[in-house]
Amino acid sequence: MKFHYLKPFLVSAIFTLSILTFLAESACKNFDSNKNCPIDSPCCNSGWCSNDPRFCSTGCEPENSFTPKSCFPKPYCVNMVENFDNPKIVNIKNFNGDPIKYDWTSDFEPDYASFSGGNLLVSMKYDSVNKNSLGNYQGFGSTVSTTRWMEYGRVTARIKTASSNLGVVSSFITRNTAGDEIDFEWVGLEPSEVQSNYYWQGVLDYTQGTHHKTGGDTSKEYHEYGIEWLPDHITWFLDGAPLRTVTLESTKASNGSFLYPSGPQRIQFSVWDGGMTLKGTADWAGTPTDWSDKNRVYTMSVDWVNITCYYGGNATSTWPPAGYGPPNITLANNGSYSTLGVGSPNLGGNDHGGAGPGGANTANTADPDISIPPPNPGLAAHSIDQMGLGLVLVITASVMTSIILTMKQNYLI
Repeated sequence: MKFHYLKPFLVSAIFTLSILTFLAESACKNFDSNKNCPIDSPCCNSGWCSNDPRFCSTGCEPENSFTPKSCFPKPYCVNMVENFDNPKIVNIKNFNGDPIKYDWTSDFEPDYASFSGGNLLVSMKYDSVNKNSLGNYQGFGSTVSTTRWMEYGRVTARIKTASSNLGVVSSFITRNTAGDEIDFEWVGLEPSEVQSNYYWQGVLDYTQGTHHKTGGDTSKEYHEYGIEWLPDHITWFLDGAPLRTVTLESTKASNGSFLYPSGPQRIQFSVWDGGMTLKGTADWAGTPTDWSDKNRVYTMSVDWVNITCYYGGNATSTWPPAGYGPPNITLANNGSYSTLGVGSPNLGGNDHGGAGPGGANTANTADPDISIPPPNPGLAAHSIDQMGLGLVLVITASVMTSIILTMKQNYLI
């Protein structure tokens, strides 16, 4: 017997249940496992709710905050030449999200990034306290990231690497949290080489990597390394000469999709210990890393960086944009902030990092998942409002299809 009169009710019930299920999964875990953040402490970061602007920037969780717009959006790229004479850099745990006040974040604690003599110094020191998952002591490195996100463009940096001994990995990359990444990497096993690679959506396909001779020891000599990332190709440069080009068309998969980095990315410089970790990574980087002198410091020096954005016009005179961030709180609030949750939050990264070939020693925090489109957005990501609605509709359609098919099989509809 078929109960046709139940169809409208079933469709409505399934749709409502799907939305409620989606909403129920949103919660700021250390504040309340069943609730989003309240309006007076609207930003969820690492599981805590706060009206402190630091909580509303890097690591803010739009889906678990009071509203998605409680989190600051991703600030987009502006053209910049950085000589590191007086850089605007801040440790990630003190970053309030303002890309006008700060150009760079140092993403780990302890913080081994510094600058001296017109150079950015990205360093690694021996960690005699913490062992990694293999039970080894190893070096604790650094990552320095731009506060703005580049959606296509060209970035060139003059670099002397830290990769003077086995195991020491130096990186100059562009990267986002979706797993899109474009790399220059150097390993102590081959200090006279630079390796280029790219990744799409976190798929670790190491077969796309290429080795390039530099003509000398990269830990003793400065070279200019450039990445040109455009909608139809990626080209890597060494001292102004092209090393390699990958076209969009060459990444086309059998299903017609393009396995090509396309989401906005931050520019990062890193040093990490690849010689004391998993065998595959250690073999690639060289092993063991030389820590016979426990006071030794491995340092990558960055003389200057030149960033040219594909989409211009993203400079803003105020931050945050209207409608984003915690209400009635300024970035220089003189009052006390309200942070809610069990335990004490830690907004700074404290992970050893190091993910093998293609992996950088990046901060162990999520980046904001919301963005405001640049003036000429091209393929820019949609806002979380659109993403959230799309996810609800996908979940709803999937659940509805599954249940209705099951009921048809049992002759209920």
